[in-house]
Amino acid sequence: MKTGIPEVDRTIAAVAATAAERYGAAAVARIAASTLSSFESPVWENERQRPTWVHTPGLTARPFWTREQCGRLTEMITAFEAGREAIAAEIQQIDTSRMGVPYDHLSVEPEKIRGWKNLFFFKDYQPDVELLERVPTIKAITDRFGPAQLDRFELFLSVLEPGTHIPPHFGGSNAKLTLHLPLSVPEGDTAIRVDTETRGWASGDMVIFDDTFDHEAWNRTGQQRAVLLLKAYHPELTVEEVGVLEMFAPLSAKVYRELLKTKGRGQ
Repeated sequence: MKTGIPEVDRTIAAVAATAAERYGAAAVARIAASTLSSFESPVWENERQRPTWVHTPGLTARPFWTREQCGRLTEMITAFEAGREAIAAEIQQIDTSRMGVPYDHLSVEPEKIRGWKNLFFFKDYQPDVELLERVPTIKAITDRFGPAQLDRFELFLSVLEPGTHIPPHFGGSNAKLTLHLPLSVPEGDTAIRVDTETRGWASGDMVIFDDTFDHEAWNRTGQQRAVLLLKAYHPELTVEEVGVLEMFAPLSAKVYRELLKTKGRGQ
């Protein structure tokens, strides 16, 4: 796992050494064998799965996941599903006017997704403390679960305005799953396609998928579609491996944001 940027690679080596002392060499091995797609020539284990940021070897790859396939994540998923109505009601009471900035993404041009609007409760592992106080159900759940069940790189309200289409693209890391908790889903043609399968959000259950497969989403109705979008580390990673990834998280976020800036994106 190297960027070719000397100071960054020295930091990667230093973090890996510290992680080995804390969690053991075995916990570091798979993470160290990961490839940074933006800097190294990736070798895809599955040609239909192409992470744009980091590829971690040896993890089961499937476009959609069921709650029962998610191992230690299942309790967290169930908690969010149980709180869905309360979360939706709390969000209705907050000011969502800050949702005007499109999501920063390596593989989607911002001008193509102006109708995809987001309000972040966590961004780059940092909580919006004031905003979380306005949504006590989300705060209670995020306080309850640690990194092995809930990744805090990002957790946000994700809205597709009427007529919005997020074009086909690949997500950043196969070491994470993406989860959509449906909050407001209009009747009609609004759905997400991951690989070869298309699904909607109408059931109210969490939609769980691997965004490193080619995917797209759309809302061809006349009303907003709103979900709570969260991330979780792949359930086949050990708790120790998650600990290693968490140690790399601040560096990863910093390098990711710097790379976005070189592409004229980000804030």
